[in-house]
Amino acid sequence: PDLWTRFVNQFRESDADYDRGWRGEYWGKMMRGACFVYSYTRNAELYTMLCDTVADMMSTQEDNGRISSYGEYHEFDGWDIWERKYVLLGMQYFIEICIDEDFIKKIINCMSKQVEYIMTKIGPTEDGKTPITAATRNWRGLNSSSLLEPIVRLYTLTGDKQFFDFATYIVDCGGMDVENLFDLAYEDKFYPYQYPITKAYEMTSCFEGLLEYYRVTGNDRYKTAVINFANKILESDFTIIGSCGCTHELFDHSTV
Repeated sequence: PDLWTRFVNQFRESDADYDRGWRGEYWGKMMRGACFVYSYTRNAELYTMLCDTVADMMSTQEDNGRISSYGEYHEFDGWDIWERKYVLLGMQYFIEICIDEDFIKKIINCMSKQVEYIMTKIGPTEDGKTPITAATRNWRGLNSSSLLEPIVRLYTLTGDKQFFDFATYIVDCGGMDVENLFDLAYEDKFYPYQYPITKAYEMTSCFEGLLEYYRVTGNDRYKTAVINFANKILESDFTIIGSCGCTHELFDHSTV
C-alpha cells in the first residue's frame, strides 16, 4: 500500500521537482499489471488495495478536471500527456475487474473530466490550441500521440461522440510531426527502424491506439497498418531474447 500511495503522491506534489520527467507513468503501468494479476488470482486483499488506490488517485483531481504530475504552468510538455495516458489506462483496466457499478460510474465521470480538460488545450492550432504532436519535446510527438488508446477506450465506455472526434483528430495527426506514422505502416515500404523516429515503446503504444480505433470504425486501412507494422517488426526487430531493438529502446534492425 505504501508504494501505491507513493505513486499517487507524484500527482499531489506536481511541479515539486519539475524536470519534464515521467514519474507519473508508474501508477497506471502498475495498475494494469495488478489488474491482470487479480484476474487470475482473485486475491481479495489485492482487490481492496486497488480500490483504495483508484479512489486515492481520483482524489487528486482538480476542479477543472486535471490529474497531472505537472503544474498548470508546465503542463503539456515533456511526458505530461504520456503520464495522463497511464492514469486513464489504469482506471480503464481497473473497471474491467471492478464489481461496484456505482464506483465504475464515478471512475468514468473522473476520466471524462480529465479528457474534457485536455480537449480544451490540445487540438488544431487554428482553434488556438496546442497540436498533440507539439505537446512534448520528446520523440517528435510519439509519446503524447499514444494518448489515442485510452481516448478510444473512453469512447467505447461512454458513447460520447466528442471523444471519438478527439481520437479522429489524433489519428489524423499521424503520430509524429515529421511524418504520418500510420500511413508509413499502411504503405508497407519501410521497416520501423527506417522511420524518421524509431522509439519502439512509444511507437508500439500508438499502434495499440490505432487498433482500438479500428475496432470502433471498422476501417480496414487501420487494421492493415497495424498488421503491417507487426509483421515488419517480426521480420526486422525481433531478437532471440524477445526484445525489439538492441540500442536503448530503439528499433535498429536487431534481428541481424
